[in-house]
Amino acid sequence: MSTTVLLAPFPSCPDCRRPLQLRFDTKYVYCLNTRCEFDGVAAGEVVGDEGQPGRGLPRPVSKGRSVPWVAPVIGDQVTWKALNAVRVRAAEQHWLCQYCGDALNSAPTAWVVVAQGEVAAGDGLHKGCLELAREECPALRNDPCFVFAEVRREDQAHDWSPVIERLMAYEDQHGRLPDLVPLHS
Repeated sequence: MSTTVLLAPFPSCPDCRRPLQLRFDTKYVYCLNTRCEFDGVAAGEVVGDEGQPGRGLPRPVSKGRSVPWVAPVIGDQVTWKALNAVRVRAAEQHWLCQYCGDALNSAPTAWVVVAQGEVAAGDGLHKGCLELAREECPALRNDPCFVFAEVRREDQAHDWSPVIERLMAYEDQHGRLPDLVPLHS
């Protein structure tokens, strides 16, 4: 797997307009101006769509991992632990795959990530993109708190409670939740 060179603009500090920098973990950005009070802001809140990788497969690769469409890129770094807020909203409003960015309309169903009784931000994924994301992301692959549920677009409607109820009913019936819960289980 080769590495794609990713270069996105460094966002500017909304207070002093100086550059922001990723430090420590890649989830937060920090102002380089030591006198500025703007510090430790979620990286996904300060990037937009400009300079970010485009939609579709194959995804660009950084440090041996494919870069999901909702992962913010700042400079030459992927902020693996953050989500691009602009792209998350676009995915939710337009029924887009959070991994590849393409429309989910072509398939009758999509898959969502559920953790601790809530559907995770970023909305749905194509079945193939879910499989790619699980191969690439150690947390999605190894953390038992994640469950992947198949959904229809009408399930979304800003209220995922029917999906959560379906998962709870499955668990009541079977005594456990599998990694993948299809619609008709």
